[in-house]
Amino acid sequence: MVASSIPLVKQINQPRAIAVTLDDDQERRFQRLVEETTMIDLHQHPMVKPEDPSQLIEYLRGDSYEWGYEAVRHGGFTAVGTANVDRGLMNTDEMSFIRFEDLLDEIGMMSSDLGRHDDVVKVSNASEIEAAKQLGKVGFLPTVEHLAIGNELQRVDALYNAGVRLAGLTYRRRSYVGDGQQERIDGGLSLFGIEVVQRMNELGMVVDLSHASFRTAMDAIEFSQAPVAFTHDGSYTIGQQQGGGKYASGRLKKDEELVACARKGGIVGVTVQPSVIRSWGTSLSIERLLDHYDYMVNLLGTDQVAIGTDSSIGVSGSGEISGLESPAEGKNIIRGLITRGYSDADIIKITGGNALAFFRRVIGK
Repeated sequence: MVASSIPLVKQINQPRAIAVTLDDDQERRFQRLVEETTMIDLHQHPMVKPEDPSQLIEYLRGDSYEWGYEAVRHGGFTAVGTANVDRGLMNTDEMSFIRFEDLLDEIGMMSSDLGRHDDVVKVSNASEIEAAKQLGKVGFLPTVEHLAIGNELQRVDALYNAGVRLAGLTYRRRSYVGDGQQERIDGGLSLFGIEVVQRMNELGMVVDLSHASFRTAMDAIEFSQAPVAFTHDGSYTIGQQQGGGKYASGRLKKDEELVACARKGGIVGVTVQPSVIRSWGTSLSIERLLDHYDYMVNLLGTDQVAIGTDSSIGVSGSGEISGLESPAEGKNIIRGLITRGYSDADIIKITGGNALAFFRRVIGK
């Protein structure tokens, strides 16, 4: 293994102005909640990227990467879903069409690196996440942005054997599995896609519908025998009220999808990506993010809502939310929920408890 000479972004930036101001009583609540919460991000991109975005492809072609253990810990997270996908971009500029081999290589490289660090651990279920919390370690739960399996069903098993316990069903474009959110005509889940969902159910692998088209998502919810997830999404209704652009319109989830997911026992992670919440390349106040949390809780109840930031460490042109520019600022979600009047019990559920319960329902243990 040869370490890359390409300069990488800092995992933790210089302290910024506090994005969410609390009074003294609220500050004490915040400090207590940070200690008590098993904070989980369902969807995060913890690979540390180059300072110079033009060097990303060169970096991805290397044989080792730096992973954001420091940023994840600083952000207060006990465990994160790793949303592996980036290595595939060295062979295509469309993430929907990455090669399976590149995806599997990235997961293997990450897993090997995890084994060289004493303060981080690979986790695969709720019990292992709770054990990581007790030991003061950071847990990495291998997940994939989408199933780059072509038409080979056995590749689902290969991903599972590599430690993957959650996978996006599709990405933006059409695949053998079904249609992504940007397809012109929404054909829904394919017959092969139904087989994929069934196999994921048998293995105990979470079906993530974040990038699925409306019809694909509704079909998957219908055919899945297990609860499903929208791991990194927002509300279409709120997005339109906030002036959401074309990409956001296709990416945000309508009430019908969200309610169907919740009724199935599923979970919805709220993203911090401005490209999803409003429009590409914008800078937003954290209040706009909190509006999505409020809407989800009012629509679905406190038991179905979770964190799913979709945040990255470097190379992101989609914009930023003040106070949540990287995983290292994750604790500001707790601060924000305090200001919105959530009880300690509800904050503990939203920031991690709901994810633990969901994993037990689908993955087991």
